[in-house]
Amino acid sequence: MANWGKYGIAAAIAATSMAGAYYYPAEFFITFTAGWLFFIPAAFVGYMAYGLWKYKTDQKNRITVQVKPNEAMKAVARREAALAKEKEILYEEMNESRFR
Repeated sequence: MANWGKYGIAAAIAATSMAGAYYYPAEFFITFTAGWLFFIPAAFVGYMAYGLWKYKTDQKNRITVQVKPNEAMKAVARREAALAKEKEILYEEMNESRFR
């Protein structure tokens, strides 16, 4: 195992927590509750801020690709425009029949 130091520190923290809970149950409960209520949301906010910072710094390394529209793309755009126009005509007809 390559992380013996981390395992030792984690074991020491766990032993200290268990001993603290045994000798000072009320204080430990309050500390645990305060940590649960404040530390976890603060850690979440910290991770979100770190992610946003990494996203912003990585954004400058992105490549923008421009695609020239081919005939299929133009046909789809024409069809969408025709459907939008037909939809507008239907709305106008519905409004005219409603106010008669």
